[in-house]
Amino acid sequence: MDLLYSFLKVLLSLAIVIVIILIVLPYTHQLLLKLSLKGRSKGQVKIISIQPLLRGAFIVELEIKGIYIVILVTERGADVIHRDSANT
Repeated sequence: MDLLYSFLKVLLSLAIVIVIILIVLPYTHQLLLKLSLKGRSKGQVKIISIQPLLRGAFIVELEIKGIYIVILVTERGADVIHRDSANT
């Protein structure tokens, strides 16, 4: 009897979680599309390439609103190495 009671409690909890997920999911999906860079149709940020240098260090090439930017990303932070206009 105790096993059946515990099983029913687990099923009820699972049902509540699934209902909450189904209610909240459409709103979070729209919010994630608004916040993500790939979800925008006008694409203000374009990642050109990511090149690893060492363990924990990368060079990232970006194009943001027509400006070409090269960034060095390490474990301690990020530094802009080069900034140039993409139109010239």
